[in-house]
Amino acid sequence: MMSAKTAVKLTEGSIEKQILHFAWPILLSSIFQQLYNITNSIIVGNYISKTALSAVSATNAICNIYNFLFYGLGTGAGIVVATYFGASRNREIKKSIDTAITFAVVGGIILTIASEMMIPFFLKVTNVNPELYKMASDYLAVYFIGNIAVFLYQMGFFILRSMGDSKHPLYYLILSSIINIVLGVIFVRLFNLSVMGTALATIISQFVVDVLVLKLLINLEENIRFDIRNIEFDYKIAQKICSLGIPAGIQNMMIALSSMMIQSYINKFPNEIIAGIGVAERINVFAQIPMSAISTVTVNMVSQNMGAQKYDRARDTVKYSIKMATIVTIICSIFVFMTSELWVSMFNRDAMVIESGSMMIRMMVFSNIFIGWSHVYHGAIRGSGNVKIPMINAVFSQCIIRFLFVYFGLMVVYDVRILYLSGAVGYTCAGVIATLYFKFSKWTKNVQLR
Repeated sequence: MMSAKTAVKLTEGSIEKQILHFAWPILLSSIFQQLYNITNSIIVGNYISKTALSAVSATNAICNIYNFLFYGLGTGAGIVVATYFGASRNREIKKSIDTAITFAVVGGIILTIASEMMIPFFLKVTNVNPELYKMASDYLAVYFIGNIAVFLYQMGFFILRSMGDSKHPLYYLILSSIINIVLGVIFVRLFNLSVMGTALATIISQFVVDVLVLKLLINLEENIRFDIRNIEFDYKIAQKICSLGIPAGIQNMMIALSSMMIQSYINKFPNEIIAGIGVAERINVFAQIPMSAISTVTVNMVSQNMGAQKYDRARDTVKYSIKMATIVTIICSIFVFMTSELWVSMFNRDAMVIESGSMMIRMMVFSNIFIGWSHVYHGAIRGSGNVKIPMINAVFSQCIIRFLFVYFGLMVVYDVRILYLSGAVGYTCAGVIATLYFKFSKWTKNVQLR
């Protein structure tokens, strides 16, 4: 049973060891988290058709709108819990957990209903080809049912990690990923449910995670556990979660909306290119996983140490995190660059899909170094309570700059390589701006973050 006494205090001990100890379960969790995304594409690409893969790829940006919102709000809840945990304020920890879980359930239901109603709008905005429309619509109709499940487990995972437990989310995601793969194959191969089968497998596996997370939260130490018979919903804490989480959620949603608009340009190209780009984006996420894990550690360590007023330790955390993130991202980027065709061929063996996907990977993968800097510096800034600057930077660099690059680039030369490069342009801008703000702004100096 995890308790406030047995959970990991990130305010004590060797910083380097704690980053590594805390990061590896998050890293593996992120890998299995991404398996949710790529499993559906692999199954439909190999067991259904190239058209089905294109349809699922065409919905990537749409699905991410909600996934990013849930991730942002989960981040806000994690910061609140971590701050109280670092200060050993158990009553506030319980209120924060109760408020976050209630928020996730009620908000998840509302957003599930809203998303189902907006499917025709999403498909119209992204210019989904008539040939792909039926499959894309069927996939989203089933996939969106799982919105409540995704919201709930994101909240649960951030709560657990904020108290130093990064292993249970890993164990749960491993089990859930296995269920997703097995059910996906069964529903597609045996029951011929096509793309709806892969979406159904995903939401079933996600609800399994919810049950496990809630069971763990219910079994916490008595003074902080989630008790459905004694829920202490606190409006002030809810406002704090929203004030920290909504900017991050808006940031991520804006990135998703920008990607959805760019997807409308992608969808004008042949289906093989649509599929190749969708596959490349999923593969590139894997090169980002190590630095994303380190940035998650940074948020929690900085939050706990700020709550405990250990400012030197918070600053050292950022320094070590940047070094580690840069090194591992370079290694991962080199590996993905050299093996890009192999990874793309796992999704579909069509020559044009492989060529399109592998070319995009090679053109954007090294920009992950810059987005790694952005994640770590923004994580430290959020952990210190400033969520507006990361939002502004991300929206400017990954939405506005990227979209303008595509819009004007395609006007100058109508070449698919403009689309391949757009992500790299956005990532690079985000990393440079985040670094400059962290190192030279008055705010980071005033809060003793540097």
